[in-house]
Amino acid sequence: MSLVRDVCLLGALTVSVASADSLTVVNPNFSNVAVQCGAGYAYESYMSGTCDTIASFPQQALNGGVGIGWTFASNPSGSDGDGVTNPNTQFNPPSFSGLAFDSAAFLQGTTGQIGQAITGFVPGGIYTLSFYVGSRYASAPTYDGNQTVRVMVGGQALGAWDLVSFTPFTLETANFTAVDGGSNILKFAGLVSGDHTAFFSGVSIETTSSLTVSPSTGVPGTGVLASAGGFAPLETVNLVAYASAPATIGTTTANASGVVNLEGHLPQTPFGACGLQAVGQSSGTVASGIISVRPFLSVSPSTGAVGQTVTVTGFGFAAGEEIGVAWPNPPTSLGSATANKNGTFSAQFAIPSGAAVGTDEVVARGQRTGAVAAAQITVE
Repeated sequence: MSLVRDVCLLGALTVSVASADSLTVVNPNFSNVAVQCGAGYAYESYMSGTCDTIASFPQQALNGGVGIGWTFASNPSGSDGDGVTNPNTQFNPPSFSGLAFDSAAFLQGTTGQIGQAITGFVPGGIYTLSFYVGSRYASAPTYDGNQTVRVMVGGQALGAWDLVSFTPFTLETANFTAVDGGSNILKFAGLVSGDHTAFFSGVSIETTSSLTVSPSTGVPGTGVLASAGGFAPLETVNLVAYASAPATIGTTTANASGVVNLEGHLPQTPFGACGLQAVGQSSGTVASGIISVRPFLSVSPSTGAVGQTVTVTGFGFAAGEEIGVAWPNPPTSLGSATANKNGTFSAQFAIPSGAAVGTDEVVARGQRTGAVAAAQITVE
């Protein structure tokens, strides 16, 4: 699949965009990357993504799918593991009827481990993880649904769910307090070795904001206004952003009623959400909130002739993800780059032959998140 066609598929991708009280989970329903294998399910590949290497063990390079969001563990032994299933497959998943998803991840044995880096946490913030979990609808001598699913965030165990065969998809929740701000790995893992399979989907992380943040969505560099009360009268209050590292982006003094209005600019920070805290310097009072982060792209120079070298710079992509850069008209791949820990990248390319005179654009797309940004360029 070409980079240009990938860009056109943005509307098909599912991203749980951060709101005033939710963090961003990319591909929460496991529907962004379609199962290509005829069996309707696929394990994360350890043999170049072939569907027919072993009939009962169809494989697909899920980790290489645009917008996959999650990282699936690869099991080189060729037994057990993890992957994605559709409804009504020979994997015997629970019924999807009446649910808001029609794909689910599976965890089989102890080699099944699936995780995603979630941004936007603040230290001490209280969160609620929600997800649907169920077991295999089978109980044969060699395989069943007797699996235990453990969930962790940033190395903190949130709980373990013991399942038996024929458990329907059930909504589960876990409340927890974040230890570290910024990005934390959310991981689902199987704890029972052997051919015992559980399924999960519909993942979300909610929080409660005590800090009013405007706007609710922005790109790195966006001006931010944050407001809260409850501070000591006339105390100094700092506004801290938990990006790839904590950064103080604003300071003010509370009024006589203990209310603050803080101004700052969103730092370079990865795609998803950026956690914000207003911290009273004498009282220790803390108010927390989030802002949703979307990517931004710029080109320099913004005008040039065919063959001229142009520099493209992107902000707000996922940390460490590969970014595909494309020229849509005519469809041309301009190469790729890797974002740094802040979700920022820079690359050079030549305006492709065949580019029409006039205004066009360059498009960049995160290969893991599916996040897209475009910048206009004028061809002379």
